[in-house]
Amino acid sequence: MAITQKKEHNRLEEWRNWVEVFQKISATNPIGEYTTIANAAELLNDYYWRLANDYLRPMLKGHEHNLHYYKIISASELTVMAVMPFVFIDENKREERKKLNAEFAFQVALSILLNWKVSDKEVTDSAHIVRIIDHREIIDNDNGKEKKYALNFMDEHIDWLKYLNTAGPLPVLSNGQTWRMVVIAAKALNNEIP
Repeated sequence: MAITQKKEHNRLEEWRNWVEVFQKISATNPIGEYTTIANAAELLNDYYWRLANDYLRPMLKGHEHNLHYYKIISASELTVMAVMPFVFIDENKREERKKLNAEFAFQVALSILLNWKVSDKEVTDSAHIVRIIDHREIIDNDNGKEKKYALNFMDEHIDWLKYLNTAGPLPVLSNGQTWRMVVIAAKALNNEIP
């Protein structure tokens, strides 16, 4: 099996696992019954590799041999939102479908991020990532009482994914930079930034 085929096969297995795990985690979803589209993992895998090979690699030609994890995370999230692998039995739940798929996209991103290793060492640990994605910034101080922004990173990012227009060019690079900043912030919490 050629290297490219092996990578595509490995990613297909990851997509299958992510879909299966998300279905188990979300089985008690109070919004209603849902299922996956036919061949969900295969369609996700195909779309991801087309996005990576036909769009992203040509844009980076001469700069990178392999896609950096931030771009992999971004391309994976955007793939989910383009394919929309989860559907509700009640077809009128369009907004709920977008949110469910955005939550799945975010879980895929976290899975990639938390399993990312360089020289067999985790890039960052889950405690610091959780602290970053759950953080809400102070936006005002009214008579000594702090007012915090309504959404944490996770909630705002899921909303962003939910309303993302996938009909045009996908913001793979800018979304990749978002994930880069999450890692930098997590490393800063752990005093790993020189």
